[in-house]
Amino acid sequence: MKTEKLAVIGLVIIIAVALSSYLVVTYGDEILKNLTGTGEIVEIGDCADVHYTGSFENGTVFDTSYADVANQSGIYDETRTYDPLNIFVSLNATELPPEGYETYFSGMIEGFMEGLIGLKEGETKTIGPIPPEKAYGVYPKIGDEISVIEPTTEQEITIVFASIKENVSMPEEYIMQYGNVTTTLFELRFEYYSVGEVVAPPLYPTWENATVVTKINETTMWTYTTPPEDKLENFTWIDPNTGTQYGENASSVTTMNDTTIIVTHNPEINATVLEWAGAGYTTYTVLSLTDDKINASYTDPTGNTLYGEFDRTVTIQRNETQNITMTYPLEGVDELLTIIKMYYDPDLTLSVSGLAGKTLYFDVEIVNIYKTSQQES
Repeated sequence: MKTEKLAVIGLVIIIAVALSSYLVVTYGDEILKNLTGTGEIVEIGDCADVHYTGSFENGTVFDTSYADVANQSGIYDETRTYDPLNIFVSLNATELPPEGYETYFSGMIEGFMEGLIGLKEGETKTIGPIPPEKAYGVYPKIGDEISVIEPTTEQEITIVFASIKENVSMPEEYIMQYGNVTTTLFELRFEYYSVGEVVAPPLYPTWENATVVTKINETTMWTYTTPPEDKLENFTWIDPNTGTQYGENASSVTTMNDTTIIVTHNPEINATVLEWAGAGYTTYTVLSLTDDKINASYTDPTGNTLYGEFDRTVTIQRNETQNITMTYPLEGVDELLTIIKMYYDPDLTLSVSGLAGKTLYFDVEIVNIYKTSQQES
């Protein structure tokens, strides 16, 4: 009886070996990998060639790597090449592929990348539904906020979507940059401060910690300026608009009441006035003073003497307002959100992409897998 069982087992082994040999000769050794479950699978860090067809929830195809599907869907573009995508599988959209795979990229949406992981070479799958948060983002609505930390001052800035107007003409100031087209206008409110905070950098460079926020509403911020005690007399004034410096320790507050501050400049004869000229300072020498003006001159690089005059006084309104809103076309908001996501908040989901707010599906086919995740670093 034992001999008969051994004979049966031997026959099974012979048949299995013969069948394996036949399959390998006929279909190649990949058939055994798939049958035994040892075929290569996509892992993070691998590269893969992937055919795909992307569609909306209603089945409408919006993109594909198959020319015939593009034709059938009415989206064929004769200017592009229909080939599998060269994907470097990473959940970091800016991560670079390994050496030798420079044509592979990691910039696909998160839901697409996650859906590739674990697939085998030759396998097909429908990835989805992919929610907007893991696809091309969530389209902004009125009241949405973005908070970022400005790296230089470490100040938190909140950007609020105050209004959205669709199908409007491109504002004139943006036509040169984006073209004379119909667009969507977004009014953004930039909230830098709260009431009681000191404005930094200073509204007036000469006076640090001198300007305080007194009120904020939906469009405007109010401030009030009080010069520091040690900058009332004989200080160096820097014009906040032009950057001009009116001599060392040559300026003083001559009048101050609840509404205005008057600063008067009293440089000595032959003292220097520095006028900002865009690429650097022009150094003037004071020639004379009148009640209203400072008369000065400088010598240009060719040796010619040129003359200029500067106001001796400046009047500052202690109560001032700043507009804290700005209107951007959709194209500008797209650039702004891209910068915020790239440099400040990689988890930002707000987007004005044409696919923003859409739930997506991708039918994918894994054409080739390259196990770059197993390469030695």
